[in-house]
Amino acid sequence: MSWYVLKTRPRQEDRAVTHLENQSFTVYCPWLIRKDGSREPLFTGYMFIQLDQFAEAFHKVRSTRGVQNIIRYGEWWATAEDQFIDYLKFKENGYRNVPLFTPNQPVVFTDGPFRGFEAIYVCANGEQRAMVLLTILNRRQTIVVEENLLRAV
Repeated sequence: MSWYVLKTRPRQEDRAVTHLENQSFTVYCPWLIRKDGSREPLFTGYMFIQLDQFAEAFHKVRSTRGVQNIIRYGEWWATAEDQFIDYLKFKENGYRNVPLFTPNQPVVFTDGPFRGFEAIYVCANGEQRAMVLLTILNRRQTIVVEENLLRAV
């Protein structure tokens, strides 16, 4: 069986997955899971479907809610290898709940009043905040900041 690449309608990946699974198709849409629990597709507007008899399923798939088209390049249908899908699944499961930073890691502020300042990451402080060690006027201060304002050095 081959994995074919589907183009979904804008922001309808969930809908396409649900309707295709209701028709007993095997589908895979890799998701990015954010710390707050929200998720978004890794490949916005695209997903994969496994088909063994493409000709029989073509019209069913194309007419499914949320699906826009099956991707093709000229005469060739866009496919993905099983190893690629397995790799995506492995990475998707492996990066859930992995912290963005590790203790004692140097970070830099990307925005806000400390933009451009370097600091040392101490620990997470809640869902979206972090505690960092910042040197101001030759004195180290521990401050709590939004984690999205930081970037690893």
